[in-house]
Amino acid sequence: MNLENWQTQLRKGLLDIVVLNLLNRGPSHGYEMVQTMKRIEGLQIREGNIYPVLARLETDGLVTSYSQLSTDGPPRKYFQLTVAGQKTLENMNRHWDQLISSLESIRKGTGL
Repeated sequence: MNLENWQTQLRKGLLDIVVLNLLNRGPSHGYEMVQTMKRIEGLQIREGNIYPVLARLETDGLVTSYSQLSTDGPPRKYFQLTVAGQKTLENMNRHWDQLISSLESIRKGTGL
C-alpha cells in the first residue's frame, strides 16, 4: 500500500466537512480557506483543489456566494453556509464523531 496515496485520498474525502466547518465560523473566500488549511498539519491542499468543492457545495445548495470588493485587487468571491448547509454540517459532524469513537474503540480493542 502506498501510504502517501492513502493520505491524499483521505484528505480529499474530508474536504467537504473541513470546508463546511470553516464556513461555519463565518463567510470566507477560497484562498483564505486554503491558507487556514495549510496551517493545519495533514490538511494542506493546493488552492486549485478547493474551488471545485466550493462549486459543488453551491450547486448542492449548501453554500451561497457573493462578490465583495478587495483592496488587494479584483473583487473576491465569498462563500457562506445556507440553512441546508448548516443542517447538513450538523449531521456530518455527528457522523464524524461516531466514526472517530468507533475507530478508537477498534484501535483500543474495546469495540470488538
